[in-house]
Amino acid sequence: MLAHVADKNTMAASTPIPNNPSTGKAWTRNELLTELEVERKRNSERTSGIVSWSEQVSNVQARWRIHLKEWTILTHQVYELGRECRVFTETRLLANTSTSLRRSN
Repeated sequence: MLAHVADKNTMAASTPIPNNPSTGKAWTRNELLTELEVERKRNSERTSGIVSWSEQVSNVQARWRIHLKEWTILTHQVYELGRECRVFTETRLLANTSTSLRRSN
């Protein structure tokens, strides 16, 4: 469950926090603590301290999905920042150019 929450989190401030998949509503503090205890218990019940290859592969895949989501958000934000800078520069340049043209006339 917590992996699902972590997988849904992104860097975007406008992205809402994901809902609890079992209730469809926002997570409560008690639900998060319960899920944390479930994860702790699952980890403590592992018979050996060695993580299996399949667990390692699934962990890498989950982390890669998170990385790709964050990278997509980052590239989109950089693109938007560039667009906003271009618009700002063009409007400033046009305003300054028109002001200097008025002065020269």
